[in-house]
Amino acid sequence: MSEMSEKDIMNLTIDDFRDLTSQEIQEDNFRRMFQMLGLIFKNQQEIKDLLTVAKQS
Repeated sequence: MSEMSEKDIMNLTIDDFRDLTSQEIQEDNFRRMFQMLGLIFKNQQEIKDLLTVAKQS
């Protein structure tokens, strides 16, 4: 096996190791969905805080 660069290693996905079962694919999709929802909520909170600070000045 040839040596992999750090970039190659960081770009690996679970699909590079084996085929996922349909349940694993569904679980991974749910995990990604909740991560995105968390990021959206965090961004909304940051925007709200910025607007509150801007309104006070």
